[in-house]
Amino acid sequence: MRAPLLGLCLLLSACGGSLSRAQHAFDEGRHADAVDEYRAHEAEFDELGPRAQARYSLYRGLSHFACGDLRAASFWLARARDASARDPGVFDVREQGRLDAAWRSMGLMPGESARVTSGLPAAVPGHSEPPHASR
Repeated sequence: MRAPLLGLCLLLSACGGSLSRAQHAFDEGRHADAVDEYRAHEAEFDELGPRAQARYSLYRGLSHFACGDLRAASFWLARARDASARDPGVFDVREQGRLDAAWRSMGLMPGESARVTSGLPAAVPGHSEPPHASR
């Protein structure tokens, strides 16, 4: 009984640590690194609780947005908006403001659904810096 419980605790702490690294990268403005961290742990998304899924979606979407990958940003930010609609208190005021600002920056109004069109750029290939950093 103890061995499976210990294994579960180790798995959860490893996942939490990696998501902390992604959040830390985002907070430091290393958005491409944050995207890489979030991508590396996407398979664990369904194991997260609703609040953690909402925050994962928000910060992954914001990270993609900062890297110029509007398709991925639209997908993840739509998930964050859905979570916010289901539970209006899921984000603090600052996080909700970030979500709303990114949504408007993509040309969408608060009640409008995401629409991914052919006019959006394709996903940015794996990279270590945002596209503008190499100029």
